[in-house]
Amino acid sequence: MDIDYILDCLSKINESDLYQTHHLEIRIHQRKTELIPDLNSVKSIILKNKPVEISKQDDMKFRLKYEFDTNHDVTIIISTRNIIPISFNLVTYYLVNSNKRKREDNE
Repeated sequence: MDIDYILDCLSKINESDLYQTHHLEIRIHQRKTELIPDLNSVKSIILKNKPVEISKQDDMKFRLKYEFDTNHDVTIIISTRNIIPISFNLVTYYLVNSNKRKREDNE
């Protein structure tokens, strides 16, 4: 699967196409914050936003990065569950400092 295809699929999926893995369930419990309190928050990020970065981890796994707020981005790892119809497993997520993505022009 290529990145363009995944981006197209992400724009067409709905909540029922996103599946929680056991690993994600553990991570949501461990990382629960006011910013991302539950599974629905993770799904909402994917369904309502376009990733600012996407990288291919292997043929079926992708790392998506979304702008979250002025100080944070959220990275969500997905893997393809089914191809027809397309669906994804939500593997994990984590907040990262948005400064890693942003670049200041010093000139």
